[in-house]
Amino acid sequence: MKWFGWINVVAIIAGFWVFYGAAGVAGLTGWFIAVNWVNVILAITQFYFAYKKTVAQAH
Repeated sequence: MKWFGWINVVAIIAGFWVFYGAAGVAGLTGWFIAVNWVNVILAITQFYFAYKKTVAQAH
C-alpha cells in the first residue's frame, strides 16, 4: 500500500504540473481539478493505513 501512495504522490505532482503548465481547456478544467484533489485524498488515505499498519506491528 505504501507503493501505491508514492505512485499517487508522483501522479499528484505530475497532474498539477500539467494542469498549471498547459493551456486550459474550458470544458475539462473542473474535472481535472476534481481528479487531482481526489488523488490527493486517496494518497493521504493510503499512507495513513499503510503506516498505521507498520506502526501497529512495531508495538
